[in-house]
Amino acid sequence: MADLSTFPPPSPTIQSTRVQSFVEEDESKSRVDLETGNEVETVNGADVSDKEVPAQEPSPPNEKSESAVVAIGPPPDGGSRAWLAVVGVSCAGFCTFGFANAFGVFQAYYTKTIPGVDQFSIAWIGSLQYSLIFMPGLLAGHLSDIGHLRPMLVIASAVLITAIFLVAECKTLWQLILCQGVAIGGASGFLFMPSLGVVPQYFLKKRSTAYGCTALGSSLGGTILPIALRKLMAAVGFKWTIRILGFIIATFLGVMVLCVRPRVNRKKGGKFPIKDILGNRPLLFYVAAVSIMWFGIYNPLTFFDVYAQEKLGIPSTKSFYVIVTANGASIIGRLGSGLLADKLGPLNVQTAFCASAAILTIAWPYTRGFGSLEVVAVLYGICSGVFVSLLASPTSHMVQPHQIGATIGFTGTCMAIGALVSAPIAGQIVATSGGLNFAAVGGYSGAVVLLACLFSLASRYYALGGWKGKF
Repeated sequence: MADLSTFPPPSPTIQSTRVQSFVEEDESKSRVDLETGNEVETVNGADVSDKEVPAQEPSPPNEKSESAVVAIGPPPDGGSRAWLAVVGVSCAGFCTFGFANAFGVFQAYYTKTIPGVDQFSIAWIGSLQYSLIFMPGLLAGHLSDIGHLRPMLVIASAVLITAIFLVAECKTLWQLILCQGVAIGGASGFLFMPSLGVVPQYFLKKRSTAYGCTALGSSLGGTILPIALRKLMAAVGFKWTIRILGFIIATFLGVMVLCVRPRVNRKKGGKFPIKDILGNRPLLFYVAAVSIMWFGIYNPLTFFDVYAQEKLGIPSTKSFYVIVTANGASIIGRLGSGLLADKLGPLNVQTAFCASAAILTIAWPYTRGFGSLEVVAVLYGICSGVFVSLLASPTSHMVQPHQIGATIGFTGTCMAIGALVSAPIAGQIVATSGGLNFAAVGGYSGAVVLLACLFSLASRYYALGGWKGKF
């Protein structure tokens, strides 16, 4: 099997004979030979091979290149600088997604300590934090593409650390919404999504594996932070727990700022590629798929702890380990999915595991003991971990290199709607369905994820021009 390159021509849609990745075709049409790593000569992002596009006249010296990228050769697919960038992106995931994945602990704590507040109201804190990780993506991704990544990471890190320390001083729901929901979530949005755009600059053949490694940070954060928060709250109280958390996050963000450095030199300026994005049919179907996915795929992670306490009668000192188990198991899915995706195609792997996650999402409310809930949590953690691990990989194969940051950001902004309302909708279902009906939440969430998988299949179909192929 010969694979086409990961970078398609800037046509409105990806045609089956020129799909940028994983199609069985003649490698002479590719921009980058996946066997040798040699890059085909390009001008302003377009091939100048006589098989593809006739040579273009060079731009005048004072005219800005549309791609605004200084070519420095194909991605090295390794090396110390490349893997340090992966470490840095992983640290960003630890401080943003990992922190957000531990919200189940905060949900249980706030329910008991803030008087007159129900599950639905508290869920808005976590939903805001989750959604704002993605909401600024449209702006943040474009700023990254035009050369402002480093200053953006420094400023966002300072805001995030400050907001964490302010959470320790919060006493009411609206204060928590502003600090933990808006400030922490918003700062995270200028860290997580734009940092993902650095990975394709260093990796081509091993891109999905690299993305899988970057996702380990959020998984480790979701595994370690709930344990640390529980233990520290019991030992030193809520305020000092948050302050210690602030110092931990500051350390990881320091590593991130040092390690995440763009490889491609970009000129200042450049237009946002909105026409190319809106004309790219496979990309639009994929964006619809992941946006719908957010309405359901992480609802179990939000309610595992509450379900264990309210339905199974498990004490809070033990119930939170369900969240830890799910986040720990997701390490397997996040790392393993990258290796599988480089062989089978990222969208193929992601769709299959998300469908499995949908079935487990429907099944978890029917567990009747701590052991069975832990088994479901392990399987669910593996499958849901694949989703976030490969989130950016398919989009990076659907557009040109100089559009990757903006495209990932556009995807994130669209996903923010689902991330914002998913937990409140699920919380409202629990509150209004009578007797904490978690089965209704599971059924709703699983059905939504299955619907999203259909959109993923449509994206794959249009990218390949048929059902056969690796994508």
